[in-house]
Amino acid sequence: MINKIATRLNRLLFNRAASAVLHTAPAMRGDGAFCALSMVHHRDVVPYLLAIKSFILCARPARVVAVADPTLNSEDRDVLRQHVPHIEILEAADFRRPALPVGGTWERLSAISVLCADTSVVQLDADTLTFGPPDEVVDALLAGHSFVVRSEAGVEIVDLHAAATEGRRRAKASSHVQVAAESCLPQLQTPDGFRYARGCSGFTGFGCGTLTPSRLDDTSAQMRALLGDRWDEWGTEQVTSNLLAASAPGAFMLPHPRYCNADSLTNETRVAHYIGYCRHVNRNYERRAVATIGALGLRA
Repeated sequence: MINKIATRLNRLLFNRAASAVLHTAPAMRGDGAFCALSMVHHRDVVPYLLAIKSFILCARPARVVAVADPTLNSEDRDVLRQHVPHIEILEAADFRRPALPVGGTWERLSAISVLCADTSVVQLDADTLTFGPPDEVVDALLAGHSFVVRSEAGVEIVDLHAAATEGRRRAKASSHVQVAAESCLPQLQTPDGFRYARGCSGFTGFGCGTLTPSRLDDTSAQMRALLGDRWDEWGTEQVTSNLLAASAPGAFMLPHPRYCNADSLTNETRVAHYIGYCRHVNRNYERRAVATIGALGLRA
């Protein structure tokens, strides 16, 4: 009970502090030849502004794209345009295709597969914060290389048989669709050299030309043939993102803890993902939000 009360209080304090981002100066278009993409819900507008404005400040992407969940209303869109004047707002519904599940962040991966024809794309969740120059990320995107962020220390890119072995081990204690999907990865008809990384799709990079709608659709259709209706469950987008990013030529894992979930933060962390289980267990997210707002500067 005490932990639940503390979490609620920390969430309240974060929301109050984070709302000050609405008084910060608009973000300037960067000169980096790559795209920063996020899927944005109505409930995400304030944390998304923290995420994208801190990333723009440190990484300077030329393009910023928001894939609008149907909950994003006209007022939300006006706020996004006020703070990121060059933002491109695309409709999630426009990226639904018969071979793909609906929802569960699939529309953002579908959008990446389309945009990737012309530019490298980094997908960042609305609950990320960037604390300093993400040099490895910018260098990779400019070079057209893909990357995956580790979900925990020690995760590496492995072949599909090794990934399936780990999936079967995890399946002994979990019925989650992710382990079910990982367990059958070797059954996919894929090009030689396909690999997998048990990372987090909340911060993932796709080099220009490394992901196509046809490759995404084919992978999804094969997995549905193996898993049936379970392929519509939450978590399948992350499996697919991990698979297709890790299988791209030159793909690599971002160094941990320079890029990590917020429960692994150190002084060297450049990008942190305040994923749900660690978001409000303490007041770190609030304190980092306040520091970010200070760095962004107030609107004139």
